[in-house]
Amino acid sequence: MPSGTKKRGNPRNRPTSTRYKADLQSKTDKKAESKKKTDEPTKPKGPITYPMQYARVMSRLYAFTIDLGLLMMIIYMVAPKANGAIFSNESVAPNLVFLLGYFIIPTTIWGRTPGKWVAGIIVVDSEGRTPGPAAIPREMIGKLVSYLAAGVGIIWLVFDPQHQGWHDKIAGTYVVENPYSGGPQFMKDFFKTGKRKKADDAEPDISDTEDTKPIESDTK
Repeated sequence: MPSGTKKRGNPRNRPTSTRYKADLQSKTDKKAESKKKTDEPTKPKGPITYPMQYARVMSRLYAFTIDLGLLMMIIYMVAPKANGAIFSNESVAPNLVFLLGYFIIPTTIWGRTPGKWVAGIIVVDSEGRTPGPAAIPREMIGKLVSYLAAGVGIIWLVFDPQHQGWHDKIAGTYVVENPYSGGPQFMKDFFKTGKRKKADDAEPDISDTEDTKPIESDTK
């Protein structure tokens, strides 16, 4: 072969752009999976102090929707068996006790209703612990005042820096994100879509990355 002639390497030995993209994507996925496992906090034993990361308005709205749906399901199942008695004047007091009990009992014991469990949020006091007996004035007095004021006390949490409604301010409680038990995984992913999008924007775009490995050549 004449001197100065370049000999091209075997094309099969050169990594293609598609293969390079696949390798880079695989590394990115492994890094994301490793980071996800690292970011998942371990629930400590004993009394838990929750970080004061205030719950988003959408999370609280979703929790309320779940609770309202569960209450409607219970009423729908019980009403036919009661022959309409649950809608009579005599049943107003028992219905009110049941309604308050649905919110007061789980909030007092666990700091959350079933709806808040699904949404991954929890009610805490100023020290980040479940409110205990403070949930009683929150649910009985605070929410009564909030709703009687044409719902202004509830809407207030949208504009409040700490997302407190009047019932929260009256009882000295906060609703925060629960990093230890956020309900079903699909709901965690749903409410973290914005965070994932920001993280994805920070990652390099592999579609625009081309293989720049030079072609090997031999000079004789």
